[in-house]
Amino acid sequence: MWIEPTKTGKYKYVERYEDPLTGKMRKTSVTLPTNRKKDESIAREALRQRMRKLTIQSIRTTDVTLKELCEAYTKAQKETVKEQTAMYNERKLKTVQKLLGESTLVSALTAPYVRNNLAAKRPETYNERLTRFKALMRWGYREELVQDISFLEKLPRAKAPTAKERDKDKYLEKDELKKLLAGMKNEDWKLLTRFLALSGLRIGEALALNEADVDFHERRIHVCKTYIRDTQKISTPKTETSTRFVSMQDELYECCLDIIKRKWKIFQITGKRSDLFFPDVNREYICYDVYSKYFRENTERIIGRRLTIHALRHTHVALLAENGIPLDVISRRLGHANSNVTKDIYFHVTKQLAKQDADLIKKIKIV
Repeated sequence: MWIEPTKTGKYKYVERYEDPLTGKMRKTSVTLPTNRKKDESIAREALRQRMRKLTIQSIRTTDVTLKELCEAYTKAQKETVKEQTAMYNERKLKTVQKLLGESTLVSALTAPYVRNNLAAKRPETYNERLTRFKALMRWGYREELVQDISFLEKLPRAKAPTAKERDKDKYLEKDELKKLLAGMKNEDWKLLTRFLALSGLRIGEALALNEADVDFHERRIHVCKTYIRDTQKISTPKTETSTRFVSMQDELYECCLDIIKRKWKIFQITGKRSDLFFPDVNREYICYDVYSKYFRENTERIIGRRLTIHALRHTHVALLAENGIPLDVISRRLGHANSNVTKDIYFHVTKQLAKQDADLIKKIKIV
């Protein structure tokens, strides 16, 4: 943005933007009576809103392709939601774009075409793709980039597994966790898996921890940031409630000591120090993708189910529920303002325990 004085004594704030259809650079401006520090912020916001409208108007002049709609949606998201959320949605939409064809005209989309091309072996995968697609189309409709979205009603979600089957894919039973840890051959990944299951931290929160965040004297972990895989940068936590202190129970305390011992071994071998709590051997952030792949493959090999790293967070919920920890305490520990997944797992586990209690009572004779 730059400023040009006008003949009338006012100030024109000018900015360039790229026309999404032609790829050419264009200019837009806003005029204000003064040139103060505060005016720069006002002008910058006004220009941002104007460029957004101009971009949408330029797209509206022709029939929109799926690629153009996705680009406009992603740009709008980056201005309204957290960076990691926008990048996550962008990554998911790239799959949708690939399956439906980026040059496909949005006006030509039909329910059968979308249903057939977004199809997947697992209903959960299809439902995820469909959710992203519908959010995109509804946004386009609100911005008048899409004229008709009535066909979305003809795209119901795929029949989901039963609650019992869903829960099975969300977390590990206590004996399954022990079996998984015993079967892992990579000691670093085994230690990180143990830490995540015992703390309930998100993987990004764990990777972002510095040694100073882990207070052995107070026996608590300060969660105040997260590592974003896509940007490889540190950001603020997912939500306001995600900033929290996680108390260290004895098992977690011992696990944290083992992590410090691991760091000491790395230092003895390489002579390199790091402020990170769980760095790789080069003092950098560990590679999320390598660990994720290892975890998925080992859950399938050892317990017969292919799970994601996030299942360890859900496993933590199940382990606490088994030990009688109240739901609100678990939610605060995980940094959840509200989570249906946490509630589902908690109530599923407590129902199992209630059934076990009932079965025990059935077997006794009091008189």
